[in-house]
Formats: sequence, structure tokens, C-alpha cells
Amino acid sequence: MATDSDIYNWVSELGMKVNKVTGNFYFHIEVMPPIGEGLKVSVIRTNPNATYYIITTAIALGKVDKKVLKEVKLNLMRMNVEFYFTPPAGEPEGIQIAKLVFAEGLTKNEFLEKLTLVKNAAYLVAELTSSEEQG
Repeated sequence: MATDSDIYNWVSELGMKVNKVTGNFYFHIEVMPPIGEGLKVSVIRTNPNATYYIITTAIALGKVDKKVLKEVKLNLMRMNVEFYFTPPAGEPEGIQIAKLVFAEGLTKNEFLEKLTLVKNAAYLVAELTSSEEQG
């Protein structure tokens, strides 16, 4: 079973920037590319008894056309990630993207694939919503 230390060590081993976040969760780290600021992806275990990790990131949205939002939703569903818009009602101002992984049997490669999936989903949202602003 993968542990908090394993997760921390796996991303550190890849040379990524890793920040421990204190607050509401039992285990919470932010992972960033080794160079520059880049996209922050959080890895969270909600409490000491949780048997899963949440790999998640949030993207701020500008004014987005409903057609583009539909395209975003369809693409994220195809990528098999969870997502929700914030606020939940009215014009969306942001989107939270996540993938859940169970610790039991989790390998370095599986974890990295899920981390990359969440990061790529966020980059896809950013690209789809920024191209609308450009015309």
C-alpha cells in the first residue's frame, strides 16, 4: 500500500517542486514543475483512515461561452476525470479537476499517470477557454 511518504518521495525523486500544505487535510502537498511556477497540482489524503488520494487542481475561468463550456465538459468526461464548476450555480468562475486513486497496490507509474492526467486536463481547459478570448 502506498503511503504519504511514498507519494512525497515519488514526486521528489522526479525533481518536482513539492510544498507541504498545512490546513484542513491530514496529508496535502502541492506539486509543481521543477522550473518556473507552472501549474500546481495538489495531492490530498483527507484523514488518517482514508485509503485513497485525491489528485486535484483548480483553474480560474474568464467569461466563457456556453458552447466552449460544453466542449470542456465533453473533453473532461472523455479523459475520465472528475470536475465541477465554481460557484455551482450561475456563471462559472473556476473549475476543479480531480482524479481519485486508491493507495492499495498503487505504483509509481500509476501515480505519475494520474498526476499527469489531471495536469493535462487542466492545460486542456486553459487552452480551450483562452482560445475563445483570442477570437
